[in-house]
Amino acid sequence: MYVAASLKAQQSAETREAIVQSALRLFAKRGVSGTSIDQIAREAGITKGAVYWHFDSKDTLFEAILERIRERWQESVQAPLAGKATAAARLEALFEGYSELFTATPEICLFMQRVLLEGDRTFSPRVARIFTQTARLMAKILEEGKTRAEFRADLEATATAHAILGSISGASQQSLANRSLTIETLLDEAREMTLARVRR
Repeated sequence: MYVAASLKAQQSAETREAIVQSALRLFAKRGVSGTSIDQIAREAGITKGAVYWHFDSKDTLFEAILERIRERWQESVQAPLAGKATAAARLEALFEGYSELFTATPEICLFMQRVLLEGDRTFSPRVARIFTQTARLMAKILEEGKTRAEFRADLEATATAHAILGSISGASQQSLANRSLTIETLLDEAREMTLARVRR
């Protein structure tokens, strides 16, 4: 009995994961409003009813994707910063974390960009908040670097943080536009340009 229940729970978790991954890919490609539950079910290889068993609406599915992105971002980007002794090292680690994150799941950045561009009043503000929170983290690192005299005293931390975020998003787009350029190569260049810009 226990084995059967355990197997059922595992299958349920696998189905849920397939739905989240399929929705992430389709939302990144078609947008949220341009993707139906039917399309998500086909992409995941399950029935529409199975999607609704796990998620009662597109909204709850969208929130599950955002939660997944937050978890992966914390693991790949935020957590490694704690072990770095200087602001410059944290800034470098930030780029390395994004390189790891986008290499493993390139749809994440495209999903967020697509949702922002759609301008949907329900979904876009939630993604915008993630970008704002991320920019605040970057600005905090930059301010710390200024305080420790690692970075230029005249650096405008908030504007620079948003510019860094733009370079990271742009690298993701360009790696798809030109397949000869990898996300790692582009983010390495963005990192070097950023460090040259912010250092004293």
